Amino acid sequence: MSHAHHASGHPAPPAAAPRNGLGLTALVLGLVGALSGLVPILFWLSGTLGLIGLILGLVGRSRAKKGLASNGKTALAGVLLSLAAFALGIWGLITVVTAFGDAADEIDKELDQGAPPAVVSVH
Repeated sequence: MSHAHHASGHPAPPAAAPRNGLGLTALVLGLVGALSGLVPILFWLSGTLGLIGLILGLVGRSRAKKGLASNGKTALAGVLLSLAAFALGIWGLITVVTAFGDAADEIDKELDQGAPPAVVSVH
């Protein structure tokens, strides 16, 4: 009696779903970072979100190139917006530091002008 080899009735494992979370997260972080970067005092938020979004977007692009994700364009948009957010964060930092430096100089100037002249006594 021969045993015939029959295919098992198990279905093939389902294909892995594309992992698009990183590209989408990069897009959201880049958008929020770029919008917050328009307010110079929020440079810390813009720069942080931009840097994190940039890293996530680059990883998302890498996954898309390997075929593990299907949102390469979304990840690219996240990278570009995150770069803009990071640049706006740097601009905001420079603007805030310059403004505080100018304000401190003005305060020093006003204090120097309002102070009575120094009296030097010679014995």
